[in-house]
Amino acid sequence: MQIKGIALSLVLGLSLPIVADVCVPSQAVANLAFPEGKFFDVEGQLQPPSWNLTLWKAQGKYYYKNLNLKTGKQICLIGAKASGTQARPVFTWINAKYKYRVSWQIVQRELIRLEVIDPSGKVILNQLFVSEPGKFENPNTTKC
Repeated sequence: MQIKGIALSLVLGLSLPIVADVCVPSQAVANLAFPEGKFFDVEGQLQPPSWNLTLWKAQGKYYYKNLNLKTGKQICLIGAKASGTQARPVFTWINAKYKYRVSWQIVQRELIRLEVIDPSGKVILNQLFVSEPGKFENPNTTKC
């Protein structure tokens, strides 16, 4: 009986440090770099772009605004959840059970990835966006 207790203690003792390494402290998440700026879908480099994605942070909140350049329809979301690592931050907004996830690598600041995930968990969009030179020339760019 004592061997089972020792084995259980050993297993738990070895697994807890692994769990601690996987979890990102909330303070570290709050300090993740955010990819502010205007971005266009990468396919738009060869033809007119279809999407204009604007990301910004104001008053401690993360903003997402995506404009369909063909239809003029847009969506604006406020209050992303930050996750990921310092090297690859991830920001997720939720709207009507759809997740809008923006991820990027610090070493490639000009590129971001947008994934849209439907309520069943299926990725319905996985698109690269490239940044536009200049920052928020239009004062209405950062308004929802």
